[in-house]
Amino acid sequence: MVRKSNTTPLTPEALEDSTEPQGLGSDAAGQSGDLQGLSEIADADSESVEELVKEGQALEADIVAGVERAGDRESEVHVHERPMDNVPKEYRDRDND
Repeated sequence: MVRKSNTTPLTPEALEDSTEPQGLGSDAAGQSGDLQGLSEIADADSESVEELVKEGQALEADIVAGVERAGDRESEVHVHERPMDNVPKEYRDRDND
């Protein structure tokens, strides 16, 4: 005699009825930045460089300004060579290896 299986197929609805206790998991208690009031929409509340400077956040203003000034990522890279007298000895020795 063949026994019939009483299991149900695995569907998205079946996954929602998990046995995990309520209040646990990554969505519970506002985890993943919810406590900091972060927006889920990209660039929802970005501040301009001028606003950051007025608030005394010079480092953040420099970072934002650098990102805004950045050119096309597909453009050619310009390398600036340093004179050999400015290069520390340990870096000059690497070229001889």
